[in-house]
Amino acid sequence: MRPEQDALIEVLYRSHFHTLEIHAYRFLGNWDDSHVAAQETFYIACEKIDVLMNAPSQIGWLKAVTKYVCKNMLRARKRQLLLFSSLEAMSETDLPSSDDHLTDLPGEFLTGLISDDEYTLLKRIVIDGISYVEAAKELDISMWACRKRVQRIIDKIHKKYREKFGENFSL
Repeated sequence: MRPEQDALIEVLYRSHFHTLEIHAYRFLGNWDDSHVAAQETFYIACEKIDVLMNAPSQIGWLKAVTKYVCKNMLRARKRQLLLFSSLEAMSETDLPSSDDHLTDLPGEFLTGLISDDEYTLLKRIVIDGISYVEAAKELDISMWACRKRVQRIIDKIHKKYREKFGENFSL
């Protein structure tokens, strides 16, 4: 970024970060997720700095981006919940053999697809409903690394489903 672009981002960040956090909270209802959404908004602002600089209302542009970030977060959360709820609705004939070591239905179905550690992380975030920030603290990694790990786990599951059920399969 050029120095004037960098200065603009810094001014907007210092003066509007908390406002965007509050704006995100209205959609997400969770302060940790709201903080993440505000950070993601500024990440996008850095990527699209020329659009931001030419926007008639820069705070309006940032609020619109925050809204879409929140909607994407909610969509991802819903997709993750759908993954687990669809696994719970499966019949006994769809389950793996009884010698598998995990005892709950989603875990049994996911055995062989993902590791125990991956399943535990996914379960903590999707079923237990902890935030990425909390999960990252438990794992002693950054929040962004935690989000990326979860995304890779979900992508791995989707890939295996598509291999089994065809390319048109989606959750």
